[in-house]
Amino acid sequence: MTQRILVVDDDGDVRELVCRMLEQDGYEAVPADGGRQALERLNLLAPDLVITDVVMPDMDGFEVLLKLRLLAPETEALVMSGGGRVAPEIYLETARRLGARAVLRKPFTRAEMLEAVHQILGPRAIIHPPMQE
Repeated sequence: MTQRILVVDDDGDVRELVCRMLEQDGYEAVPADGGRQALERLNLLAPDLVITDVVMPDMDGFEVLLKLRLLAPETEALVMSGGGRVAPEIYLETARRLGARAVLRKPFTRAEMLEAVHQILGPRAIIHPPMQE
């Protein structure tokens, strides 16, 4: 069964890039453009992991993380941040204290993202397309 990951970021380019990285590694990636949409999808999808940005206009990643702990305590969280009003390290340390299993500072590499996801969910076998003769 394919593991499902909810990717929450108000920046469409980041959201799309993270989803593509995850899908190439064999996960099902579901995008959400902010915290409100993430909580709506959380109830419907029961993801194995939620990856969320911190600084978002409708609901910040801390609120998403706290609501995740209440609504789906078994669902793991990975928080990413490039900073905002304070340095990203402060946001990421706060996320750890609120229960994030892993954190990533933006910008990050594909390898860093996948390593963090693998630490939480375990490695995935890379799906190769069938060979054509």
